[in-house]
Amino acid sequence: MAVSIKIGLQQNQKLVMTQSLKQSIEMLQLSTGDLAELITRELVENPILEEDSILPGDGGDREAVFARISSSLSGDDTLSERMEERSSAYTDASDGGYSHDSDDEDRTRRLVENAVAQTESLIEHLLSQARIASKDEAELTLLEEIITSLDDRGLLGVGAGTIAEEMQTDVERVRAAVRQVASFDPPGCAAAGVQESLELQARAKYPDDRLLHTVITDYFRELENLDYDRIARRLGITLAEVVEASRLIHTLNPYPGRGFSAQGTRYIVPDLEVKIVDDEIILTLIDDWIPQVRINGYYARMLRKKNIDKNLRAYIKERMQSARDLLKNISNRRDTILRVAGAILLHQKEFLLTGPGSLRPLTHAEIAHEVGLHESTISRTTSNKFVQTPWGTFELKYFFASRLKGSAAGEVSSDHVMGAVRDLVAREDAANPLSDEEILAKLQAEGVSCARRTIAKYRAVLGIPPSNKRRKLNMIKNEVKE
Repeated sequence: MAVSIKIGLQQNQKLVMTQSLKQSIEMLQLSTGDLAELITRELVENPILEEDSILPGDGGDREAVFARISSSLSGDDTLSERMEERSSAYTDASDGGYSHDSDDEDRTRRLVENAVAQTESLIEHLLSQARIASKDEAELTLLEEIITSLDDRGLLGVGAGTIAEEMQTDVERVRAAVRQVASFDPPGCAAAGVQESLELQARAKYPDDRLLHTVITDYFRELENLDYDRIARRLGITLAEVVEASRLIHTLNPYPGRGFSAQGTRYIVPDLEVKIVDDEIILTLIDDWIPQVRINGYYARMLRKKNIDKNLRAYIKERMQSARDLLKNISNRRDTILRVAGAILLHQKEFLLTGPGSLRPLTHAEIAHEVGLHESTISRTTSNKFVQTPWGTFELKYFFASRLKGSAAGEVSSDHVMGAVRDLVAREDAANPLSDEEILAKLQAEGVSCARRTIAKYRAVLGIPPSNKRRKLNMIKNEVKE
């Protein structure tokens, strides 16, 4: 049997992802806090890196690497050109390092001072009380079983019978233990549902208000439907008394466990700050508190020696390259964030001037084309990044608004429609609130075309009740005033 062997050349294209490229991609989607953790970890693992302790006024060239843009983003030169000018001011990462100015020392101090929060979970909080309140080991075990069965809202999802069967004890004993847990702080835990939780809280917080107890126990459905007239007629009281009871109910928490979190508290520290001064957009990267790192000059000098051990030289060169990649990727990350955020906020300048409700339609593809990056890079750059604006702190992703096609008004964003719905409801006749159909008709008259269900969805997002409930609330308010 003959075997044919052919020898030839074949050319293929293949993308090889280096460790540096992988780190650059991963670093881009990190928040500023996560980046600080990464740099701290690298400081521990890589002896070539050291923390830069140069302070302002020590002679170091700090202004060249200060991450602040104080020029208008609406000038004649392009955003990329301005970024290139700024990038050229960086010192060579192989010699100097990554650093930044700290002209605003108060910002870092405020971050530290404000970083105090309750990290104790609901379960831990209740268990600590159970250890004090229990008379013996058996009672403590039962209380622990009940407490650890609570969900994150503080409600008990299993019945007393189930717990009694599992613990091989009497049902009444379990019910007494449930009542005991409900009396702990916060009151109302271990209830079977919202109504029972409110009942327990009302009896603990307002023990002498029998009317309040009766309204919650016997007329909870009417309360949900805002049918205050029916409650007043049934109880033979005035509408004002029902409204007062409703006001007290609003001081209670239907989910008492929500004030605690087993996951701990997440702090949102803005990555960027944007202001408008004299009609110019000023964009600042807030990274004052990130560890300042540079390459240790001692190891750079060691590499220049000829009598160094071969293995030691190889190790230092490998660690040196890793350090240079880190410094380069930090610098690139900063530039990319500023480029992308600058382009986004330039599109949304109207929002900076007038606030929520004035976002223009904007997509990742538009920004990607404008700054010369891939859409996936835009997505990574805007993930976990928050910008502090004159109207509050928003995630960068917030500024991408979907388009709604309008027959006369051109293209409008979903944010614009929500703002229009909010304004229409704010100006409506209190005695005759606008229905979703009427709101839709007014928007269509302005050239905005959308479905009625879209209006209902946006109204729900804004926390605006339906027209029938708004009418009832307005009537109740007027009657109480009279």
